[in-house]
Amino acid sequence: MKEKEILRSSSLIFYLLLSGQIFFMVFALIFVENNSYKADNNFTFLLTISFLIILAPMLVIGPIIYRKIISNKSNNLESIEEKLFIYRKGMIIKLAMIESLSLFSTTIFIISGSYLFVVINIFLIVLFYLHKPSLEKFASDFNLSISDIEKYFR
Repeated sequence: MKEKEILRSSSLIFYLLLSGQIFFMVFALIFVENNSYKADNNFTFLLTISFLIILAPMLVIGPIIYRKIISNKSNNLESIEEKLFIYRKGMIIKLAMIESLSLFSTTIFIISGSYLFVVINIFLIVLFYLHKPSLEKFASDFNLSISDIEKYFR
């Protein structure tokens, strides 16, 4: 039963992080539409370049850190429960990196008013959603069969 609770709490964390990003983006869209402030084009260009410099490494580093956490710690573990804790820890780190980029993109949108950052943010939210925790992803990441795992979730 404990295994179900771990996976359920992972899903809850995922949906809370996702909803925070979406609510912040909706707030930003309403805020920018109701205000006439627009940043200087040079400043917007500087923000765009700085964001892209941060974006590329973060999208690469997140999965690398996740894989390292999974591979280093899972070799010594026997129980599914311990592996689920490691899965949740790695998932939170990976999702936090994507979420930080999404929040940064929304903040730059509020500052600059450039809808390019809305498009980037939509891409990041879709990418975030693709990393939704599931039993199948857990089994794949730990090289386990679904039939072995399902007996713990009955």
